[in-house]
Amino acid sequence: MLGIVQAEAESAEADEMKKKLSKTENSAGLAELILHNQQSRGKQMDAFFDDLAAKYGSHDKTSGKKQSAAKHTASKSSSRSKGKK
Repeated sequence: MLGIVQAEAESAEADEMKKKLSKTENSAGLAELILHNQQSRGKQMDAFFDDLAAKYGSHDKTSGKKQSAAKHTASKSSSRSKGKK
């Protein structure tokens, strides 16, 4: 009789340990999934800001060059017209 009672107690303990281990594995998997999602969102956010910088940040630089080139061309044409008069 003692063997049967002891076997049942060990079986119950084994089932309890199995439940604890499965919970830990699931929570570790969940934590890993959450971390992966956060990293993915971070990459998406970085790409979004890079696209915005490429779209709006580059216009200021090129427009400044165009304006200075236009001023340089205008000053050459005005000096030529002064010399002809």
